Amino acid sequence: MIERKKVVRNIVIVFMITLLFFIVGTPRYQSMKIKSEGFSDLENKLKETVFDNSEIDIKKLTNFDWDECYVFNPYYPSKEVYEKVGVEWTNTKTFIGFLMIHDVENETSNDDQFLIVFKKENKVVLAKIYSLNELPVILKLEDNKFTSSNAKFLVTVSKQYDEGKIKELVLKN
Repeated sequence: MIERKKVVRNIVIVFMITLLFFIVGTPRYQSMKIKSEGFSDLENKLKETVFDNSEIDIKKLTNFDWDECYVFNPYYPSKEVYEKVGVEWTNTKTFIGFLMIHDVENETSNDDQFLIVFKKENKVVLAKIYSLNELPVILKLEDNKFTSSNAKFLVTVSKQYDEGKIKELVLKN
């Protein structure tokens, strides 16, 4: 009887440790995990600003610190995104979610989806996939990148999409 209690106790302990591992994860997962808070503020400010102005400075619209911003067009593969940004990250809330979707988590899968990534000192501080329905803005960039010191854009009407409802932002030189 005592032997059976020990076996049951050991099984419960192993189960709890395994469960905790799948929730908390590894140090690598913990170091890659970000909270993408602040995008809705930026989204709202961008929506208002692009329809009222011919030029905008994205740095002035953000309420968080960042050095570099990357924007990726639809269907850009996650592996290439991570290579270009120079660091991997995850928005998943659990380690098991990370294990399941990390390889495709930061890929856009529709024609109207874009990935925007803000980085500070080689750490991603905000990353979000947005659709043109949510944020009717396309950032036109060479090499997918701009910096906080050069975040001034000219606002034009997109000829490619919906009767001028979509704005294109072209980086000023």
